[in-house]
Parts: sequence; structure tokens; C-alpha cells
Amino acid sequence: MAKITKRAIDQLLASGTPGDIIRDDDPRGFLARLNANGSVSYLVEYRAGRGRGFPVKRPALGRHSQLAPEQARSLAKSMLARVLAGDDPAAERASRRREMTVADWLRHCVATHWRPKAKASTARNFEGMIERALIPEFGSKRLSELTRAQVRAWHAAQTHRTRQANLDLAILRKALNLAAGDGLIKENAATGIQPHPERRRDRVPTDQELAAVLNALDAAPIRPQAALLFRLLLFTGCRTSEWRAAEWSWIDADGRTLRLPDAKAGARPVALSSVVQALLAATPRTSRFIVPNDAGEAPLPPSTVSHAWETVRKAAGVEDLRVHDLRHAFATRGAGLGASAVILRDALGHKTLAMTSRYVARQNDPVRELAERIGSQIQALGSPATSNIVDFGKARR
Repeated sequence: MAKITKRAIDQLLASGTPGDIIRDDDPRGFLARLNANGSVSYLVEYRAGRGRGFPVKRPALGRHSQLAPEQARSLAKSMLARVLAGDDPAAERASRRREMTVADWLRHCVATHWRPKAKASTARNFEGMIERALIPEFGSKRLSELTRAQVRAWHAAQTHRTRQANLDLAILRKALNLAAGDGLIKENAATGIQPHPERRRDRVPTDQELAAVLNALDAAPIRPQAALLFRLLLFTGCRTSEWRAAEWSWIDADGRTLRLPDAKAGARPVALSSVVQALLAATPRTSRFIVPNDAGEAPLPPSTVSHAWETVRKAAGVEDLRVHDLRHAFATRGAGLGASAVILRDALGHKTLAMTSRYVARQNDPVRELAERIGSQIQALGSPATSNIVDFGKARR
């Protein structure tokens, strides 16, 4: 009875020629082959189906340097048992080699889903998050190998970047939904994972803080383009990206409206107040961009904006204030002046009223004033005797 042992392998290495095979009888189909490079591989030989019409396959179990003969024998028995049950391990391996990795699929989603269907800036942001966080963590795994436990463990460890981790998870979930829809995976490993709690940070600057910012814009050593940008943000409530990319051609002939062709909620007009009109009238048109870089051929870079804002807020003594908080200042004051949620939504370019309503909900003074007026009217309906206010403290005996 032939048997693959260490002694048999040593003899094969010493006197065999490349291609020589030792066949084991227990189990039948367990082989050892001398390779052209002088190594020995353990193989399993089986026919992929019943009958001589089916091909013979020889998937490798591993090298002799990695496995002892008895370890390889045990693996061979397991694989041959699967063959008896109707499986085709070699075909499964080939399929796995052809299967996309998570990195392949994420990049495929960027190219075929987000770039054609999302805004260009959104697609760029998603691609950046995918390359920075998701591919380094999961990219080398095959799609079918990714498990919910792996995703959950990664997400739970992101306590230092909770909001960003939630965004990364949402992107992964969408990409895996697309994979499931295409039949590439059976289950989305990114579903059923509780997001990190996020604390909404709606910092609304006070009148004193805004006055300090305006003074700092005059005195701080920053580029004039950056100072103009911050003023435009403060007086219009636009997003930073909207004014950074804005071109002179987007302003109507009368100078009263900026027409954004590709805002977050789609194309929309921005009403320009007389203050903004005066700012723009005093701005030299040295570029097609309203807020250009120093060379004039592109918008002011985000890094320049960040550095300039750092200088401004230090000079103003409001070091916890973000550029985006200028938008909150505009929105909150608009609500305080009695603007409805619908009008404020259009002014801010929100997609839904729910996003705008939080600014309206903050306004306690108009609500209090309304309650006072209603109370006074109702009280006036009563007779002088019944409309007197009773002081329960004095009524006690």
C-alpha cells in the first residue's frame, strides 16, 4: 500500500524529477508532486462529476514546507468528503479568485454609481472617505468574506471620530446594498450596526461676537479674498463651497441675485442684499471667480480659507467659532425676524423644512410675545371682576 510519509517525501526530493507524483491509498486521491522549482506540493485529485465525461481536477492543499504529511492527509480527507457530497472545491477556489475585493467594489461604486448620479463634490468626498478609511481597513477582503462582526468591531473602535465613522459606515452600507442588489453577496454586513451618538453642534454667535469678527476682518493680516468670502458668508447664509466656487457670470445683470447652478439642494437663486451688492461692487473683477486664488485661475483653496479663519477668530477672541457658524448666525437671525420656515428654507438652500425648522424652533421671544398678546386678549373678554389677577400669596390667612 502506497503511503505519503516524510521519508517518501525526502526520497522524492532526493531522486525524483519534476512532475513525479506519489499517490496515497488512504485516502485515494491524495497526492504529493515534485515541482519544477524543487518544492513538493500536496494535491487532491478528483473527477468533478460522475462519469468519465467530467474533468479531473487537482487543487493544491499546500507545500511540504508548510504542511506535514499527516496534516495534508487530514485536509485531503476533508476535501474529498466535500466532493462526495457534491461540492467542487477547485471551482469554488477559482470563483473566489475572480471575486471582487472590497476595495475593487468600492472603487467600482464610485465610478459607476456616485460619479454619474451624485454631485461632483459629493462623489469626490465619498471617494476620499473610501480611500482614507474603508479601503485601508477592509479593502483586501473578498466581498463574501466581510462579516458584520468585523464591521461592528471597526466601527466601535472609532470613538475618536464618531461622526466621521458614522459617515464611513453609511457609505459602506450603501455600497454593500448595491452589491447585494447585483447578487454578489447574500447579506449586507454593514446593516444592523448602531451608529455612534452625535451631539449636534449649532454654535450661534452673539451680536458681540459678530461685531468682533467684523472688526477682525478689517484688521487681521489675511488675504482680501478671504475677508470678502467671510463677509459674503455672513451676509447671505450660504455654504462656504457655494461662494468659493461662485463666478461673476452667475450674478444677474441687475446685481441682485446670485444663481447657483449646482448647490447642495440643486440649482437655486440667492437674493443679494444691498450690503452684499455694495461689497461686490467694490471688488475688482480680476478673475472669472468672485473669490479667486492669488493667480486668479481657480477658487481660493480650502487650506487658505482655514488658515485665514484661524487668524480671524483668534483676533476676534472667538476661537471656538467655525466658519459654518456664520451660516447659523444668518439663519437664526432670519428666524428671529419672523421669517417662516418655508422662506428660510429657500434662503438657506435646505432640501427639507425639517432642516430649517430647528432655527425657527429656537426663537422663544416671538412665541413669548404671541402668548402675551393672546393672554391679554382673552383676559380682556372677562368682566373687570373676573379679570383681576389673584395673588394667592396675599390671599392666604
